[in-house]
Amino acid sequence: MESVFDCIVNRRSVRSYTLQPVDKATIEKLLTAASYAPSAANMQPWRFVVIQDDTALRDKVASLSVYAQWVKTAPCLILVYLDKNTLSDRVFNCDLKHKQVIGSAIQNILLAARELQLGTCWIGEILKHEKEVNALLELPDSLELMAMITVGYTQALDGTGKREPLDKLVAKWL
Repeated sequence: MESVFDCIVNRRSVRSYTLQPVDKATIEKLLTAASYAPSAANMQPWRFVVIQDDTALRDKVASLSVYAQWVKTAPCLILVYLDKNTLSDRVFNCDLKHKQVIGSAIQNILLAARELQLGTCWIGEILKHEKEVNALLELPDSLELMAMITVGYTQALDGTGKREPLDKLVAKWL
């Protein structure tokens, strides 16, 4: 089993999946990991739609993405939403902080998936089709689409990522 640090540095965006389904208990682990992300005042503003068994619906949602060809090969899609009903002015004056914590929940899914030997890809491009996605899923206006994550087993979990050296990334160290 990889350490958290190893999961972080070895995580890759995967765009090719095998036909092997991902069982519900495994997806529940990913969602549990997401639910433990930090959030302001523990508001937990994330909501998830899992498309796993309904392949026709998966293909319809995938077709709204420019990446439809390979998104359709993922045995599971997790759509991540911000529940605007959880927003509270008592903590923050705007929903920017709440949108930031959604990223933490997504990252938890990606890292937990890596530990479980699953491939994932975080897709933000789908946001331009939020209205169409929400109509297909029959969701209320209070849910704002933040991302779609493809999940599945892959032949190519390994690979090397290229990162800039720290001396180029650190603007100032005082």
